[in-house]
Amino acid sequence: MKSLRDESSLERLILRIAVASIWLDAGVLNKLLNPGFLNPGSTSYIGFTVQYLAEGSPIRGFLYTVVFPHVYTVGVLVMIGEISFGILTLLGFMSRLASTVALYTNLIYFLSAYWTGAEEYGINLLLMLLNLYLVWKGPGQFSLDGVISSRLKLLQNPIPWAIAGTLIYAIVILYLLIY
Repeated sequence: MKSLRDESSLERLILRIAVASIWLDAGVLNKLLNPGFLNPGSTSYIGFTVQYLAEGSPIRGFLYTVVFPHVYTVGVLVMIGEISFGILTLLGFMSRLASTVALYTNLIYFLSAYWTGAEEYGINLLLMLLNLYLVWKGPGQFSLDGVISSRLKLLQNPIPWAIAGTLIYAIVILYLLIY
């Protein structure tokens, strides 16, 4: 007979596969394999997206101060981040850290896209909730973290990972501000 813990871990595995597929689709198909994403001469250039999103956003000042002056660097960071979130979530490795950073990435996009009427804001809201769940509950026993956590109890506590993810995101923003 299956234990509730096994069922919960299986549910989290399915959840992780779904979340990872969204991140990998966004990072690989929509950015890495899109030759226009980092090309200022293309209509799919990230700079046009940032400019469009900033128009009605409550974080317009942030976008123009932090993101727009470094749009190419931010584009590369977003691409690397989305691919990393996908891989780490799929493997269940450093899940709480990756989910915390992913949560902030989704929050920034949500606060930008929602106000412009862009349809993608819904998926960002959903991903924020799913990332919060993964930060709180962890990836489950069918993960690399699950294998390692039997030896490292630190992996079982969401707070240090949430703090570390928050610090990583804050450091990147501070770097962009002073760069």
